[in-house]
Amino acid sequence: MAAIARWALIAVLSCAAAVAWLYSEPPARRVVETASRYQCPMHPTILRDGPGECPICRMELVPVTRHESAAPERGGVPGLAPIEIGLERTQLAGIRTAVATRQRLTAQLRTTAFVSADESTVALVTTRFSGWVEEVRAQVGERVEKGQILATVSGPELLTAQKVFLVGRGWAAKQNVPAGPVEEENNTLQRLGIAQRDIDAVVRRGRPLLAIPLRAPVSGYVAKRSVLPGLYVQPGAELFQIVDLATVWVLADVHEQDVRRVQLGQRAQLLLGMPVREAFRGSVDFIFPALDPDTRTLRARVRLPNPDLRLRPGMSGTLVIDVPADDALTVPAEAVVDTGEQQYVFIARSGGRFEPRTVRVGASADGRVQVLEGLQEGDPVVTTANFLVDSESRMRGAVEAFAPAREATGALQSARASGQP
Repeated sequence: MAAIARWALIAVLSCAAAVAWLYSEPPARRVVETASRYQCPMHPTILRDGPGECPICRMELVPVTRHESAAPERGGVPGLAPIEIGLERTQLAGIRTAVATRQRLTAQLRTTAFVSADESTVALVTTRFSGWVEEVRAQVGERVEKGQILATVSGPELLTAQKVFLVGRGWAAKQNVPAGPVEEENNTLQRLGIAQRDIDAVVRRGRPLLAIPLRAPVSGYVAKRSVLPGLYVQPGAELFQIVDLATVWVLADVHEQDVRRVQLGQRAQLLLGMPVREAFRGSVDFIFPALDPDTRTLRARVRLPNPDLRLRPGMSGTLVIDVPADDALTVPAEAVVDTGEQQYVFIARSGGRFEPRTVRVGASADGRVQVLEGLQEGDPVVTTANFLVDSESRMRGAVEAFAPAREATGALQSARASGQP
């Protein structure tokens, strides 16, 4: 009776094995059907879209498939994989963690800023006539007053205009012509940009001036000079640039995640460190419409009075802007790894396991960063030795990405050994 039962059990198992063999596919065939690319086992750099031979060693290319573990989990980081680090190594490497907590961000936003000239006070000195520069009297950086002579210019065009003016004035005096036509001729010299005091000098002399002065249109500092004695100038050419520094601009670069917190009219103060720490107070009066594509920052402007010239263009400092406080989920700033293309953190799990997690950050203040997506309150994140964890995670991700190739090679070799196609 026992022998019959034993043979019956053997028959059942044999039937099950036969059914499994009939309805299952060979491993190599499954790998080939799911393969998207083919690789040489000896030269991994040789990749093809279909089967073939390696051009170097003539070995048959094997299919390459991605392992399920190679794909990032939800919230994972492409190219990184979870890793496990023992307790002893964790202590030796100095890996520390901090918990994501919800707290109120500070009501002040700090960013770097620099002082620039107020572009609305910049005056350009040009000519409306052609001629040669005879003399240059102003230098770059020199303060000039309105009406001060910057340079003198001579030429046939100026000489002719003065002669026409004098002839017309003399004819009007002999004919007792009213002052109207004389004033019109006077306006002709004015339209050439000649100052009224120089026109009066021509009238007093009764003959043309050999060189016409170019005078400063405003008081300020010479920021640029483009003339030299003997240079030929043409109408519209920029000769001098004068800047009035009675008011200056402070331009601040606001990071992309902090843009929404900055608004017009917010109070701000510029802090300068050296030689004496000073604070200059004003308000945000303009926000530029576009971000800088290189730095991913938005520029905000504060206009400050500068009567005693304590602020000079080129100075840099810290601009503190009073912004509304936010209640947000935050982590220490050093916990976020920013590659420029993506931002992520490493979550510490039990048993020395560390998992990469993509996050989207927001505002930052007082050494903490707001996390908009990717974390929950109470999640422990790595704050020190991120480089070590990141390196091992990348290495593990690379190993897992190449593991499928080895699996496919083994499956193909097994299929050949068994004589399966």
